[in-house]
Amino acid sequence: MIRTYRFAQGTRIRVRRGRYPMDPALIGRTGVIVETDDYRPDRYGVVLDEEDEVRDFNEDELEPTTGTG
Repeated sequence: MIRTYRFAQGTRIRVRRGRYPMDPALIGRTGVIVETDDYRPDRYGVVLDEEDEVRDFNEDELEPTTGTG
């Protein structure tokens, strides 16, 4: 089976509550997807607005958004 990603690199996203526990302060934050990983197909590397570090999120923790958030 060939894995395709739900979101492409460069997609603007908003963080939402997923199945794993997360810091509640992250919910509602926006950013951009900068990495995907063939070895972890449900994980995305995201740089949140006003940050420089790449954070890992599960696919169900992200929703696409339009504009600047």
